[in-house]
Amino acid sequence: MPIPFPFLAAALAAATLSIIGCSTTSGPINAPPTPKTQHPINVTLHRVDSMAGAVVPMVIVLDGQEIYGLGNGETYRFQLDPGQYVLGWRLGLNTCKQVIFLKDKRDVTINLSNECNIPPVP
Repeated sequence: MPIPFPFLAAALAAATLSIIGCSTTSGPINAPPTPKTQHPINVTLHRVDSMAGAVVPMVIVLDGQEIYGLGNGETYRFQLDPGQYVLGWRLGLNTCKQVIFLKDKRDVTINLSNECNIPPVP
């Protein structure tokens, strides 16, 4: 007995949403911590273009808080105080996180790809 088309379409849509997960937010989600020092560090996060996960935002997570949904090839800039942070991302069901150390008076650029390759000292 063939499967009716409406059922098949609904099942495919449900499967797609489960693969994508909750990563549907693009742009700002929550503000990163407000710098308290006089000379904060400029942090630039750039999501490398990739066909894998291209339509799904890479949700940036800082110290356990989602801060931004980064589109394919997009760049996000913000400021932080020097110190230790846990920086990560969520892309569909894939996650990545790394403890990073931001040094005083040193701006950083981090290129993020679908592989978990965040440098601990950018």
